[in-house]
Amino acid sequence: MCCSPVGYNLPLEYTKLVAEFSRQGKSDSNAVWICKPVGQSQGRGIFLFKELGDLCYDSNAIVQRYIQNPLLIGGYKFDLRLYVCIPSYHPLTVYLYREGLARFSTDKFSMADLTNPFCHLTNSSLNKWGPGYNEKKERVGAGCKWSLKQLRRYFHQAKISDWLLWQRVSSLIVLTVVSQLSGIPSTANCFEFYGFDVLIDSSLRPWLLEVNLSPALGNDCDIDPIVKKPMLHDMFDLLGLPVCNTGLSLFTIWSNATSQKHPDDLSSSENEEYENENGGVIASSGRKEASSATLSVIAAASRWKRRHQQKNHSSTQSTSAQRTRRKSANLQAASHHSLPGCSGTAGPCNQASSGRKSRARTTGTKTPVKCSSTNQNIAHSSYSMTSIAYGEEEDNTHRTINSRNPQDSADAWARYNPLLIDRSRNQARGFRGQNKYPPPMLWGNGRDWRSPPAGEGNWVRVYPLGPTTQYSSQEQELPTTTQGDREVKNVVSAVHKYSKTAREIFKRHPTSSDESFSAFMRQSLGLTSEVWLPIK
Repeated sequence: MCCSPVGYNLPLEYTKLVAEFSRQGKSDSNAVWICKPVGQSQGRGIFLFKELGDLCYDSNAIVQRYIQNPLLIGGYKFDLRLYVCIPSYHPLTVYLYREGLARFSTDKFSMADLTNPFCHLTNSSLNKWGPGYNEKKERVGAGCKWSLKQLRRYFHQAKISDWLLWQRVSSLIVLTVVSQLSGIPSTANCFEFYGFDVLIDSSLRPWLLEVNLSPALGNDCDIDPIVKKPMLHDMFDLLGLPVCNTGLSLFTIWSNATSQKHPDDLSSSENEEYENENGGVIASSGRKEASSATLSVIAAASRWKRRHQQKNHSSTQSTSAQRTRRKSANLQAASHHSLPGCSGTAGPCNQASSGRKSRARTTGTKTPVKCSSTNQNIAHSSYSMTSIAYGEEEDNTHRTINSRNPQDSADAWARYNPLLIDRSRNQARGFRGQNKYPPPMLWGNGRDWRSPPAGEGNWVRVYPLGPTTQYSSQEQELPTTTQGDREVKNVVSAVHKYSKTAREIFKRHPTSSDESFSAFMRQSLGLTSEVWLPIK
């Protein structure tokens, strides 16, 4: 099974590292190790060493066995950046994107010089400053990045059958995620987005180098927006999140402005002005220059924000008008009911039937109102109508009722208490305090991860593999520790079975096409989702 190179967490496991050096001794004197400081990024602080005396660190660090036989293209080392989305840990749901990046070093690989970072490290933030970045490198070209689509084309031209490699990569990713499964609590409306760095050796075996919690989404070169922007759009579609709330729509406005003028421009004069968030004024191009690319992102953001505020303002006005109409209708309905047969003075009885506003004026009144059973039913129905309208309007204004009819039930009185209304809503929707499903599984936007989609765009579900029957609809309690351990075992067992089947199919049909391999896998395992493969 694919794995990660042997590693040690320093200084906690320094004694284990010393014992490993003692064991290797003269039998493996050519072993090379790589040290990565914790909390650093973009290749800072990374170095290679052979002797334990050469190890020097002043903070927490990870020391790993260095892979000395990486797969080379044109003599250059490379690794893969793969994007993984996890919308749910309980039940475990893992999606892997079909596009990614192949990141190259800018100097040819050589073990003769361990101090040259441009031949051993593939971080693009480091290699873009290398002397060979802009040169036309053999088989690689200028720059230091390919897409997975370009990489698969190279494999096809080099007659490299890579189908089994990608199945090993997907299994490696799922096993890495499940290793942390028991420590992740059940949460709703949350997702994780990871960047996996995977190295391929000369025998087409993948090795996990590291997992990035916040993968870079910047555009360092031309290949970045081609890969990352569609990936983000597909991910938000997968999660059911509107793109208009993520900021991606600003890039659409900005790109469209280069070809035509936006219809919502406030002025048709030669020079239009937009106010930014700080109160400043930003001048943009007029009609004649609307097709140019000089429209700044700040202006586009201001315009989008202004349209968004106008839309919210109009919806608020319509909601306020609806509230007013509902209140008027409730007051009119309550005033049409007469209360004959009331014993006692007429004043308090009329006040009880005049709606919520009249009752609010009788602050401090403690005299009970005595009505017949018929009048109690009429009053109770009026109260219910008013309380239902109050609940639908979600009015945040807290109203106090100081006079309570002892004939009313406790349930009717609870309808008027905003605190009790909010509590009843939380209980119905299963929010905090409810130790039941479906909150961790069912998102507020309706996404139910007990039945996750097989994919969205180029996102492909790599776990669960078969029919999504991990949790039944009758299951209510949160998983216990024993259930969590059982889930981990089930995932590991399913991934091992998947990897074993892939190896057997590849061995029996070594010359088959990718489509045939995938068809054999679906038939053998009864898969309901697509077999993950990068775009070709």
